[in-house]
Formats: sequence, C-alpha cells, structure tokens
Amino acid sequence: MKHSITIALLVFSLNLSAQYLQLSSQAEISILTVGPGSNFNDCFGHSAFRIKDPASNIDLAYNYGMFNTQEPGFYTRFAMGTQDYYLVAYDFSRFLGGYQAQNRWIKEQVLNLTRDETQHVFEFLENNRKPENRAYRYDPYFNNCATKMRDLIVDALGDKISFDHSHLPSKMSLRDLTDENSFNHPWWDFGVDIALGTVIDGPSTPEEFMFLPDYVFAAYENATINRDGQEIPAVKSSAQLFDADFYEIRKESIMPWMVFSVMAVLVILITYIDYVKNRRSRWLDFVLMLLTGLTGLMVTLLWFATSHQITPNNLNILWAFLPNLYVGFLLLKKNPPAWVRSYVRFLVILLLMALFVWVLRIQVYTTALFPIMAFLAVRYVFLWRKGLVRG
Repeated sequence: MKHSITIALLVFSLNLSAQYLQLSSQAEISILTVGPGSNFNDCFGHSAFRIKDPASNIDLAYNYGMFNTQEPGFYTRFAMGTQDYYLVAYDFSRFLGGYQAQNRWIKEQVLNLTRDETQHVFEFLENNRKPENRAYRYDPYFNNCATKMRDLIVDALGDKISFDHSHLPSKMSLRDLTDENSFNHPWWDFGVDIALGTVIDGPSTPEEFMFLPDYVFAAYENATINRDGQEIPAVKSSAQLFDADFYEIRKESIMPWMVFSVMAVLVILITYIDYVKNRRSRWLDFVLMLLTGLTGLMVTLLWFATSHQITPNNLNILWAFLPNLYVGFLLLKKNPPAWVRSYVRFLVILLLMALFVWVLRIQVYTTALFPIMAFLAVRYVFLWRKGLVRG
C-alpha cells in the first residue's frame, strides 16, 4: 500500500512538472517598457514581459495591463477599487505593432538570468495566465503592470538581485510622481489631486518609485545579480525597439488655475458689491455650497465607501465640506436659521486648518486650489461678519 501511494505521488509530481514546456538554453526573458500615450490612462507608460525562445518557436508578450470596459459594472467597480485586471499572453509582434500604431516608443531589457531562473519565471507566467489565475486586483500605485516587473523577478531571484537606488531623485512623493507624468492632462490631474489622500504625500520608498514603468527601466539598468559571489549586471542587453517623438507634448491651454482665478475675481467682485449695497446674493451662496458639498460627498465616499488604499485620510474635506449640501438650501432663504452664521464661521476655521495642512505638507494640495480657497474665505467672512447678521 505504501509503495502504491509513493508511486502515485511520484507520477503526480512528474505530471505537474511536465505540464509546462521546457525552454531551451536560447530562451530569454525581457522587460518591455512602453512610452506614454495620448490618453490620461496611458500617460504613465506601460510595462510587460517578453519570453523568446527561437528553439521552441516562442515569442510572447505577457501583458498584465488588460481590462474590459464592456464588462457589466466595470466603471462602478473601478470607482470602488474592486476592479480586476488580467494577464494575457499573445504574439510579441501584435504587442509591438499595437504600440507602434499609437506612436509610443518601446524599449527592451534582456535579463541576465540562468536557464533555471528563466524556466521558473516562464512557469510562473504560464500558470498565472490560466483562466482561473489571470485576474488580479488592480491598484494604480501598489499592484499594476509595472510593479509586476519588480515583484515577479524578485520572487524568482530572492536576495540575489540587488537594486542600486542612487539614481533616484530625493524626497519625491507619489503625488509628485503622478504630477510629473500627467502634466498634459491638467483637469484629470486636478481630479486625482482632489480624490487622493495623505497616503501619497510622504517620501516615496525606492520600491514605490517602481509603480512607474520609467523607473522600472531605470531600476533594472542599475541592478546587479549575485552569481557565486560576483556582482554582474541584471540586464544583459538593452535595445530601442521603436522610437517616437511623442512625449506628452502639452496640448491643453486652459488650465484649472486659470478658470478658478477668473471665478475668484467674479466671486470677490460680487461679494464687494453685496457688501457695499448691504445685500446678499443668495444664488451665489447656494452654488458655492452646492459645489463644495458635492465635492465633499465624493471625497467622503472615496474615503469610507471604497476599497482604494489611496483615498483615505483625504484632508480636502476641510474645504469640501459635505454638510454644505444641506446648508446651501438654507442659504436660499432670505432669513436662514440663526445657527447658520455660526456654521459659516466654523467653515472659516476649517479653511485656516486647510492652510496649515498645506504649509506643513501634511497633504499637498494642487495649486489650483489656491484661488478656490481665496474666494471661499472672502465669501464666508462676508457671510459671517455681515451677510447673515440680522438687523
């Protein structure tokens, strides 16, 4: 009986190891880095693996950046932080042609791996692309196509691979890195700054830089692998597979700070006229309260009602205050309740707190918020000191 069990286990083990093709000594694993594209979701670039084995007639790109917007509830799940992305493997020629058609440059780094290490990564990727394994919970900073390039190789090599981080700029936060790559999409960048909390405001660790494909490329260019006590370059060879002159060429001319600066002038002018004529423009108070309240609702939901790691502790709630949604309707009345004046005074205190948060860099607000906070402060002080004072 014991012999039967032993034989059965041996056969099972052999079948398990035999389910994957054994690569030849010619097999190579590469990291592919793709330049930015014209859309906001493409402005950070892209990363993928390539496995090439001429002896086995294999040349595949393993792409962790696949998703399907036609899936029912895709956008809702994306907003909730519960959207899965997928690993898909397909002919490298298709991968190359697709990004060439988008005019996005492509670089390749062939890794300096042994045959066993190459086989290990290949088997991991093959297992990972099975229908039951191919989905993973996407996170734009901590689990995306670029971080997979770091994690999978580190898993295969352990402490044999070593990254030299001396090339990294100092004291850059994840928010700084986001701004660095999204400058050509100022309105999207403004929305991201409003939506994300203090999690992305501390200094980035060297590993966190690698949520961006460019920094993955730089990390491997500066990495070494320990072979029998000797440090060798982690990259055997690098090549530019396709060159393009597109790199986030600025196209937008109307920036958020421009629009909000004009709004600030208008709000301050109307407030001055209200002050001089001893009146209150109720429609303006309603609009300001409605917009800040709706923004506060979004910030609150992202903080407390989603699974995102990067939306909690969002101190934009100090100016985008959710209860404003209710108070705005009260301010449509000629004589709102007496407590509303004390409420507006509290809003002034919150704006002062937001200023300290900004100065102390507890959370770094986008500069487009400066005119917003300025005209909110002017209007709130007017309401507190005169607009809501009963004669």
